[in-house]
Amino acid sequence: MSSRLPVYPGDPGFSRDVLKSLEWGDPYTLSALHLSAHAGTHIDAPSHFIRGGRSVHEIPIERLIMIVDLIDTGIVVDYGDLSHLDPLADGVIFRTGSLMGRISESAARACVDLKLKLIGTDALSVDSSEDGAVHRTLLSNDILILEGLSLEGVPAGMHTLLWMPLKIEDAEASPVRAILAPAEWHQWIR
Repeated sequence: MSSRLPVYPGDPGFSRDVLKSLEWGDPYTLSALHLSAHAGTHIDAPSHFIRGGRSVHEIPIERLIMIVDLIDTGIVVDYGDLSHLDPLADGVIFRTGSLMGRISESAARACVDLKLKLIGTDALSVDSSEDGAVHRTLLSNDILILEGLSLEGVPAGMHTLLWMPLKIEDAEASPVRAILAPAEWHQWIR
């Protein structure tokens, strides 16, 4: 997190205000953070678009570790991109190569049909507009959404995804520390 962090148009940027500092002669350093719940890599919980949907603090811990398939796509993820999905994957991560990438409605419906548990992307949002059709399709089917992933240097294919949101009561989203580890790690941490 830094002030250079790209944000979705209209969202507030990240800032850190230093309140006390060892450098200023204070006995300790203390700072306040200001950010959108959707800053950087973050999880969208169902309550982001679904009235009465599960909030971040209600996501079961079992959902925080899973096998995912990282697939390289174009800027727009379409139904055909899922033909490359490994059937053993619990979720899929799409590398669009663009902060403004998006997932088509047909691809979102295919993810529902495949009973995936999580969709991730390197884009700032899965939707191309504020209407939220893709968000609603995924979140109403309890498919969690990870947006803003940093995927540089990560090879395509199967990985163990470990992701930890802040446990913010009633929040629709949370910044996440996401790690893509070798797929075989999954068997050791289950």
